[in-house]
Amino acid sequence: MTSSNRIIIKETLSENLALRDLASSFFDKIEKNQAKQVVIDFKGIKSISRSFAQEYLSRKAKSKKSISEANIPENVEKMFEIINEQETRTPIIDLKSVKVICI
Repeated sequence: MTSSNRIIIKETLSENLALRDLASSFFDKIEKNQAKQVVIDFKGIKSISRSFAQEYLSRKAKSKKSISEANIPENVEKMFEIINEQETRTPIIDLKSVKVICI
């Protein structure tokens, strides 16, 4: 990574963001970066998996750095929205009140 606050994720990782571990190692590098503000540029990203997006947003929320995104393709934006909506939904079944029986 350069000393710049802007990271082009396609050049650092791939144009297809697929693995949770890849997102995790990417954030490990961001945390080692000396900059307090970081812009992740998504220009040229073709696809993103649910697991990558989930790990990305989780690590971003836990980071002490100010992290923002630029040039987010529509498909990536939609995946981020899906992950964020999932966190705010009320579960249909309260699993703590369900009793498991063997048949």
